Amino acid sequence: MHVMWYIDIALAVVQALITVLIIRNYASIGFRGLGKMLISLSVILLIESLFMTTVYYVWAINGMGMLISLPALIITLFNVIAVLMLYLISRM
Repeated sequence: MHVMWYIDIALAVVQALITVLIIRNYASIGFRGLGKMLISLSVILLIESLFMTTVYYVWAINGMGMLISLPALIITLFNVIAVLMLYLISRM
């Protein structure tokens, strides 16, 4: 398995953990209109993170190389940054 895949998987797991924190922060307003939408978005992001982790692992064990792992790393990095920004907003 190429080292890039380990980084991809680690970033996807970090994104999932940040998303769980977002859900926890939005739980206090969860039963209002805006809260329902924010929790729904967070759950979608959590499912996406878990799916990414699974797909990256499957691609890694199937021998996909840098041609796949590097673009995936860039996309995952942008996802983590976006989720981190949502987390910072959820703390306000």
